[in-house]
Amino acid sequence: MKFVSIELKEYLIEPSFRMCTDCVLFSTDYTNLFAADAALIDTGATRTSVSIDIIRQLEIPAKRQELIEIGNELHNVEVFNLKMMLSPDLIFDLDVYGLPGEGSGIVIIGMDIIGRGKLTIEQSTGRRHKGTLLFPTP
Repeated sequence: MKFVSIELKEYLIEPSFRMCTDCVLFSTDYTNLFAADAALIDTGATRTSVSIDIIRQLEIPAKRQELIEIGNELHNVEVFNLKMMLSPDLIFDLDVYGLPGEGSGIVIIGMDIIGRGKLTIEQSTGRRHKGTLLFPTP
């Protein structure tokens, strides 16, 4: 079995460092794209989420609405279908939540992606960390 390894980067997202990766988001017909250089790896997120400004740029219609909990508050959010590329050999077709609010350019990779692979985070020097996402390929 072959595997694709995604090396994670550490970014300062106040108040602490967070593990992130590059990704490219596509509309399902590949006509529109958005390149994210700091997609946040969030093991506390059930589903991958993308800010509404990116969804508008991709020109993706909403599939449905769902009631979800964000930070102990209930929000009615729209669900969108898109493609996410973490490497040329690793493209996911998935439903994502459209993040409500004023944030822009935000991509949060949740357990719907993380759970398909193996996440490893190790402390290397001091407070610095190294991370890897390892996925089997078909």
